[in-house]
Amino acid sequence: MGACPRLATKLAAHPEIHGQHCFVFDHDGRTIWLPKFELARKLFFHAAFLVRAAFQPNGLDMAFTVFQEADEVHIHTPPKTGAPSQLLKIATYRELFSWLLLDSEAKQSFESIWQHLNREQSASGSRYTRWKFNFTPPACLAGTSILVRGAYHPYRNELLIWEIESIQGLQLPSIGEVYFHHPALKSPTGGKSGGGIAASAAAGGIAVDAEEEPAAAKDQRLIHLPVEGMGFAGELNTRIAYMGERAGAYGNKADEAASPSSVNILGVADSVSDGTIAPGEFEQLGEGNEAAGARKGFELLRQVIEEIIQESDIKLLSLNIRPLPLVPRCSGYMMEDGRPRHYLLARFRLPNGSERYLLEIDTSDNRKRLSTRVVELNTAIDPQKAISGMLVATVKGSLSWPRTMAKCSICVYSVHHPKEMDTGVDLVKVRSWKWRLHRALS
Repeated sequence: MGACPRLATKLAAHPEIHGQHCFVFDHDGRTIWLPKFELARKLFFHAAFLVRAAFQPNGLDMAFTVFQEADEVHIHTPPKTGAPSQLLKIATYRELFSWLLLDSEAKQSFESIWQHLNREQSASGSRYTRWKFNFTPPACLAGTSILVRGAYHPYRNELLIWEIESIQGLQLPSIGEVYFHHPALKSPTGGKSGGGIAASAAAGGIAVDAEEEPAAAKDQRLIHLPVEGMGFAGELNTRIAYMGERAGAYGNKADEAASPSSVNILGVADSVSDGTIAPGEFEQLGEGNEAAGARKGFELLRQVIEEIIQESDIKLLSLNIRPLPLVPRCSGYMMEDGRPRHYLLARFRLPNGSERYLLEIDTSDNRKRLSTRVVELNTAIDPQKAISGMLVATVKGSLSWPRTMAKCSICVYSVHHPKEMDTGVDLVKVRSWKWRLHRALS
């Protein structure tokens, strides 16, 4: 990195930064500098146990055991040294683990971290050994779309990447169903007592204790971080292989991991037998089982978006489906049947270089009708905070788009849905809907 002219002088003075390995390549006449560690972080380091496995020989084989049976794949993981059971309940984590374990190029790239470490570490004249992070990137990155942030020099036409925001288009392996096995995964059938607190709802009150060690006997909790943009192309049917059901006083008892207790002080070190607090795991890929099911509610819109980007010069940078934020004393964030209400957020780049966002909220329970909103935000405003504020205001307004949207936007467009959306798909009206969306995006 020290050879990059875009590296700040203060940072170049540090040998730990100056000597780090970089990829250097040309893209559309622009010289790109990409630190190797940043690419590896975005591809692999989405859970603490994966970070530990990367610096151990055969780390993935120690954390997972894969069995192939006809057109099914069964992936087993041990209770304490493997993948946390809470992460296995999240569809995007199961996709990530499947990609790492079943795509030979991805697995070889992950294992190359330890191989380079073993070959390239050297004594530094003290009791410590030194090593500059290195790995071999997977060839399956070809054809993917990567959104980055960094220091750009317009005259030299050079970009030093500091952060990879999203990677879209990674190919999932074409296999049958993939089943994940974990001793703590038991069928979560609820009893009459009810009353569990959803993990996402309790996440806001979590405090991390970095000094106390977690206990191995307590259920692990998830600590939600900003969602990382990891997008996979293709469909892969991943399932949880439950160990069975447990009987309780009111019939079948729900798995404790599905209904966390009120404990909110968590430790993020490795769980030990003599620990004193509950263990925690950082979760940054998002989209749990509810969101995976919510995809169907946006299936037609996603199809329309796909047609728009194929027929125009508009580029889709990211598309995420997430639950609406929980707002106290408001009920709009829930569907009529009690399930979380989800929203779709798509980010586009126009041919002139500007960006626009599409917001859609699931109102399939007919509680209220909401049009699709397309906004182009002011460049001086943080997009994440602006979108979050819009969603909170929408929930507070009983599922009504806030009028304050215009204050932080260059332009705001409202696109109405076809009227017969619930009774059937009218292709003529869907084409008209697509044309209105395309016009708002361009």
